[in-house]
Amino acid sequence: MKKLTTIFALASVLTMGAANAFFNPMNAMQDVSDEMRNAVIEVTGDKPEEIIAGVLLEGGSVMPQEVTKELFMEMVQVTEVDEGITGPEVDESIKSMATNESILHVASFPLSEQIANVTGKPYRHLTIHNICDAVTAGKIADLDDRYTIILPCRIAVVEGKDGKIRMISMNSDVMDLMNLPKDVYEPAKEVADKMDAIIEGAKEGSF
Repeated sequence: MKKLTTIFALASVLTMGAANAFFNPMNAMQDVSDEMRNAVIEVTGDKPEEIIAGVLLEGGSVMPQEVTKELFMEMVQVTEVDEGITGPEVDESIKSMATNESILHVASFPLSEQIANVTGKPYRHLTIHNICDAVTAGKIADLDDRYTIILPCRIAVVEGKDGKIRMISMNSDVMDLMNLPKDVYEPAKEVADKMDAIIEGAKEGSF
């Protein structure tokens, strides 16, 4: 998560610099900390100046593909399920843990079953769970309608190609980058904490 924050911060510094008529994107990297520069090097390769400068010169609104993929991966968290616990058991645990955390389990979509029904072939376990706190969801929607794309909160239960069961969800730390006002951030953080508790319980098959 630290890497995600660092890259966003660097992008912000460079983009603000681009607004200056005398801005030279090839020199911008010299104005940021070594920590920020190293984070971008890790993502983009040995010559981040050329990659980022090219993007900024084209308009600065879209990050290069290498960074975009990395940022997406940083926004997702993957939780390994304990050995011996099956996908269906994790599904039931998520529903039970949601009740324990007093948050609504809206629905679950057994995608693996639907894929099997359509293709006529069995498919590895894949279920999507939707979990929501309606009041908090309304506050987020009122803040910006575009935020509704992330509503409700989701947990995917996936049997990997290696046979291991994992839960995949949004990294809750992403909220810290959204600059939410206090009256929205606090309830959203409570929901995030409940989601973390659900995931922690479900990985052990708790009820």
